[in-house]
Amino acid sequence: MNKFKLFIALLCLSAFSATASYAADDWEKTVAAAKKEGSVVISVLSGELLRQALVSFEQDYPGIKVAYYAGNLRDFLPRVLKERELGQYLWDLRIGGIDAGTYEFVSRGILDPIRPVLMLPEVVDPSKWMGGFDGANSIFVDNARKYVLRTSGLLTSQLMVDRDVVSEADFKSPRDLLDPRWKGKIVMQDPRVGGSGSGALATLLDLYGEGFVRELLTRQNIVVSDNRRQMAEWMVRKRHHIALGLGSAGPITEFQKQGLGKNMRSLFTDSIAGNAVLLLGKAPHPNAAKVYINWLLSQKGQTRLAQINKTNSWRVDVKPGDPDLAMDPKRIQQYTNITNEKYVAVRQRAAELAKELLP
Repeated sequence: MNKFKLFIALLCLSAFSATASYAADDWEKTVAAAKKEGSVVISVLSGELLRQALVSFEQDYPGIKVAYYAGNLRDFLPRVLKERELGQYLWDLRIGGIDAGTYEFVSRGILDPIRPVLMLPEVVDPSKWMGGFDGANSIFVDNARKYVLRTSGLLTSQLMVDRDVVSEADFKSPRDLLDPRWKGKIVMQDPRVGGSGSGALATLLDLYGEGFVRELLTRQNIVVSDNRRQMAEWMVRKRHHIALGLGSAGPITEFQKQGLGKNMRSLFTDSIAGNAVLLLGKAPHPNAAKVYINWLLSQKGQTRLAQINKTNSWRVDVKPGDPDLAMDPKRIQQYTNITNEKYVAVRQRAAELAKELLP
């Protein structure tokens, strides 16, 4: 009996070793094919620190160049649609925020599923990810759980306060946005065009209802901008004291590295947000796109992103780049996730209110 058990154990070990060897060989073949393609073309949310993190892929995979183009999702979607009308397939990946436009990519059939291209053992292991692959707050945010995959996640920090000017006693929660003292002192990333401003307004709508949002947009003389760096500069110069949709990373982090805006602080609620990666259908560099996605989701890639861009990974084995906004893995299924596809209607309603009420 013992000999039989030993035989079975050795047989299983042999099968595992063969599978592991095959997987390693398959990965090496994919990397070799990617180097022959020579580049991966990505459209990315703007931000210098984010660019530095994402282009660092070239350090780990020399021979595969990152063709990097920064821009908003709302401009990228019509561009892709027009190109495809002309039979042009120029893009491999999109990396950036998640809003209603993200799911238009899904509904129009522009994307390929990401799950089949996940190859590295540390990437396909669901235990490495908060929420796994199929939970309500898993690494996938689309209903089908295969097209929109998170590259980062953090407690929502769409609300930032300059604590040099606004004390904690005077501003304790998002409800204080309606305080008359802050009239004319709030700047918001334009929520009418998607992006982080839309997410911020949708979060407020989900938390406090339509009456709150109507008062905020009609009584507080909010200034809107579609340039997050401009918003950060206004905050640093004390022109505005409160920002919606600015985020904790990106432009404000760049100023803080220069010693400016050190007392800008995020207020967050029990909700989460983050960026995602999309795989464009008929990608011109399919192997390079596959290698890039696996690198981006690896411990090394996620650590690079967290350290450089000061964001937080969905991986459980990566130290947060912004500990103040780190999620609790034990509570992951309890958070409200405004970026999930099921909240598209909330985001659309927030955008409608913004178009109706903002001058």
